[in-house]
Amino acid sequence: MKNKTYCLVVAVLLSLACHAQDFKAIRNRLEAVADSSLAVRRSVMPTLRKHGADSPQMDSLNTRIMAYDEAGLAEVRQILDKYGWLGVSQVGEKANGALFLTIQHAQDNKLREQYFPLLEESAKKGESRLADMATMKDRILVERGEKQLYGTQYKLTDGKKTLFPVENAKELNKRREEVGLEKLSLANE
Repeated sequence: MKNKTYCLVVAVLLSLACHAQDFKAIRNRLEAVADSSLAVRRSVMPTLRKHGADSPQMDSLNTRIMAYDEAGLAEVRQILDKYGWLGVSQVGEKANGALFLTIQHAQDNKLREQYFPLLEESAKKGESRLADMATMKDRILVERGEKQLYGTQYKLTDGKKTLFPVENAKELNKRREEVGLEKLSLANE
């Protein structure tokens, strides 16, 4: 009986060690995805200022960004499909944030809709940022042509941010506070 108990304990410890190694490797992969995405995006504002939004240089940069996003998305989807939405306690803040940013930047809103419940569950457990959950929720709603809840989505018009329509604007800042977002000043306040 002692030997069976000992073997069971060893098996459990080995399993946990393998999972920890998996998460370390996943953390490294996700952090690399985040670093690549941020590196290519650092050129956006300088390119816009120097060449303008409709320039060949901006077109080229957008093509590079899309290529990085697609490569990162393929990797992140494999991870999400195998492990679910990995929380901060499993992979750290940067890697957890990479999951969010990669899905948030996906070209297809159906992917956000597919993975949002995983992010929502993780955020409600305190394993992901509530602000990330709110931001993705708003993007999904805006892409559907619906009003957003948290006021995270806007368009630039003549260099000014214009919020997409918001559901129940009087309660907007209360909802924002609940998810850790700063108060917004609205024109009609």
